[in-house]
Amino acid sequence: MKKSYIIGAIIIVLAMVMAMYSFKSTLTSYVSVSEAKVSKCPVQVAGIVVKGSKRYDLKSNSLFFTLREDSGDEMVVQYDGPRPANLDDVTKIVAIGQYEPKKQVFAARELLVKCPTKYEGRVKGK
Repeated sequence: MKKSYIIGAIIIVLAMVMAMYSFKSTLTSYVSVSEAKVSKCPVQVAGIVVKGSKRYDLKSNSLFFTLREDSGDEMVVQYDGPRPANLDDVTKIVAIGQYEPKKQVFAARELLVKCPTKYEGRVKGK
C-alpha cells in the first residue's frame, strides 16, 4: 500500500475518534433528584415548580425555585440569567446543570419549560 493511503486512513480514524468523544461529552442524561445530587457531571432533572417557591433576585440576576419530581423528591434550583417569560404557566420544567453540594443547590445552566396545551391552539393560529 502507498504511504498516502495509510496516512489518510490514520487521519480518518483520528477524526472519527475525536467526533465520538465530542458527541459523548455534550450528552446530558435524565436523572432523578437523588442521582443529580451525587453526579459529578452535568445532568437533566425534570419535574414541576413547587407553588410559592419561586424567587427572583434582581441584584444577582438569579432565579431560585424548588423542583419536585414525580416521586416527591425535591431540590432547590438556581438559574443565573433572565427569568423565563412563561414561568408562571409552566406545567413541567427541565433543569440542565450540576448539583453544588456546598451551596446545596442545583446550578442550572439552562431551563426548558413546557407550557399547558391551552397555548397550542394559539401557535397554530386557531
